[in-house]
Amino acid sequence: MHVEAKETFYKNRSVILETIREPGNLNKFHPFCKLNTTEKWPGVGSVDHIEYLNGIKYRREFIKWDESGYELEIGRNRKLANVEWIVKGDDNTSSLRVRINPILPYKSKITEWLMWNFYIKYKMQSYINNVLMGFKHYLDNQTTVEHNKFGKHSWFS
Repeated sequence: MHVEAKETFYKNRSVILETIREPGNLNKFHPFCKLNTTEKWPGVGSVDHIEYLNGIKYRREFIKWDESGYELEIGRNRKLANVEWIVKGDDNTSSLRVRINPILPYKSKITEWLMWNFYIKYKMQSYINNVLMGFKHYLDNQTTVEHNKFGKHSWFS
């Protein structure tokens, strides 16, 4: 189970990598982020925190960091998801793909399947689409993305 979104850019891949590797980067492009602060940065073992517009706070721990991007675990009291930010491309064009692999709390496989297929995946897809639209807007305009720029999200706004 996962959701993902991908955007293509007419920019050098190093520009994409530099942008996603900046400390506090979510403050610039994440439409549901109230505050993104770093505890330890950069590289494997990096830790930052995101506070959403509705006050929910999560910790992100970076478990992989290489020339193609990074992978992180996000959660509060337990790990909620594994998230990959993957950059591909060359000097002229590049792409950013973000994939979220949630860790659902349901003991029953039937409940998990029902919740995923009829509710969670749609909410998560909407969320990650908004994040990538925010990233694209930021790169294209070099202006910080407004809160809820592309609409509100019931989990995070």
